[in-house]
Amino acid sequence: MLVLGCRDQPPLPPPDPPPPPAPAAPTPAGGRFIASYGVASPLYRQLRQSLMASRLLDTLVTGLNDTIRVRENVVLAATECGEPNAYYRPEARRVSLCYELLDQLTRRYSRAEGSDLLIAGTFAFVLLHELGHAMVHLLDLPITGREEDAADQFATLLMLREGAVGDSLAFAVATMFAQQAESVAFEDLAFADEHGLDLQRVYNILCWIHGRAPERYPEVVREGWLTEGRAERCPAEFNRIRASWRRLLAPHLKVRSDSGPIPYP
Repeated sequence: MLVLGCRDQPPLPPPDPPPPPAPAAPTPAGGRFIASYGVASPLYRQLRQSLMASRLLDTLVTGLNDTIRVRENVVLAATECGEPNAYYRPEARRVSLCYELLDQLTRRYSRAEGSDLLIAGTFAFVLLHELGHAMVHLLDLPITGREEDAADQFATLLMLREGAVGDSLAFAVATMFAQQAESVAFEDLAFADEHGLDLQRVYNILCWIHGRAPERYPEVVREGWLTEGRAERCPAEFNRIRASWRRLLAPHLKVRSDSGPIPYP
């Protein structure tokens, strides 16, 4: 048995403090983010036109180019994939959002209460989640734990920056995962997946919403969506996650502030 520290031993003098870590070198700004709307077959042509009209990718790309340095070009593409999916391809430096996924979301939630929020929130979360994977790869960010959890954190933090609209979208994402948990048969092999279980993702997102401003949505605890024990720790959890992402992204930001918080995420 390994014993850490023994009684009756004279105390050792404290070690010299380690030197402060050298600041990370800024990323050379040789690349940029690019929005792309791939050609769609007749089945998804209207979806493509609606997505282009919304300028969702263009708006996100503009914000990224104003904020983050990248060495090489990164493409955020809406495209036809042959399946409802979204993914990041490191070798191509490309985030792909499939028209089939948007079509599936539209069909699934078109008659649900709050359908617009469910569709928009889920699509935005998927996009930002995959962008989180891209940031980890492109900027060589050190991640402890599952990268999927880190990507969920990144997506939720960016949504919550958008005020009341972002809060509504984040709640919609939690609703989506809760509904999905009820409709999908649970198998033991789900524990082996790199993603968290749907209900775990529900409670994590609700915890981060609550932790950002506990007084804003007391019904999260009152109605039993979070236990009191978890809810008490959510502010510290949210602040730690936000501070961690800010510290990771700091060397790669174009906009820096020595007098206030880093503005991203």
